Amino acid sequence: MIQPAKPETKIPFKKLYGKSIVGNMGSIIGTVMDVVFDENTGKLISFDIEPSEQSPIPPSDDCYRLIPYRIVTAIKDVVVIDETKINKVKIISKRPTVE
Repeated sequence: MIQPAKPETKIPFKKLYGKSIVGNMGSIIGTVMDVVFDENTGKLISFDIEPSEQSPIPPSDDCYRLIPYRIVTAIKDVVVIDETKINKVKIISKRPTVE
């Protein structure tokens, strides 16, 4: 059974890396590839993911796909997210912008 994630829960990165991400309605979203932390607070901000073939998030080698931690509803054997908030995913280019 998947238990709700608690804000004070500490999980080492090596236990998050490679975890499957699923939606609370059953969609297979992808896999955790990296994490983003706030430098000042040390709090987890988002997961960088590799989308699955069935994912509503488009695949791209040129972009980071960041799922905000605030839409995570549980972390156990898998990471569960609130699928109704999938539009909160940020897709950011890996290439530096030239001004």
